[in-house]
Amino acid sequence: MLADWLLGGMPYYEAQKQVKDQFGVELRSLKSFSQFYQEVCAPRLLTRRAQARTVADSIAEEAERQPGRFDQATIDALKQKAFELSISPQAHPRDVKALFMLVLKARDQDLTERKVAILERKAAQADQASAAIGDGALTMAEKEQRLKQIFGIPA
Repeated sequence: MLADWLLGGMPYYEAQKQVKDQFGVELRSLKSFSQFYQEVCAPRLLTRRAQARTVADSIAEEAERQPGRFDQATIDALKQKAFELSISPQAHPRDVKALFMLVLKARDQDLTERKVAILERKAAQADQASAAIGDGALTMAEKEQRLKQIFGIPA
C-alpha cells in the first residue's frame, strides 16, 4: 500500500502521516521512506517501464509491418504509452523519440488519407460537372442549378 501511495505521487511527509494513521507505526525520519522507495518503488517503476516498452515495441513492429492499418483506438493507445514513457524517470530518450515518431507517422497517414478523399471528391464533382455541362437536354438555367447542387452552392 505504501508503494502505491508513493508511486502515486504522495509526498513522504504525507505518507508518514498515513502510515501512522493506517498502521499505527510512527516513523520519525523520512530517510526510511527514501530507502523504501529505492528498494521497493524503484524496481516497480522499472517493471512498469519494461511493460510499457514491450507494448510500445509491439505496436512499433505492427506499424512497420502494416503501416496503413492503424485505427483510432490504436493511435490513442500509442499516444498514452508515449506519454507514460516520456514521464518515466528511467525512460531512455531514444525510446520516447521512437514512440513519438510513430504518433507523428500516424498523423501523417491520417492527413494523407484526408487529402486523397478530398481529391477523389473533387474528381467526382468534376466528372459530374462535365456531364451536366455536356447534357444537351438541359437548359442553361437547369445546368446552372445542377452545378450548384454538385458543388454544394446554395440556390
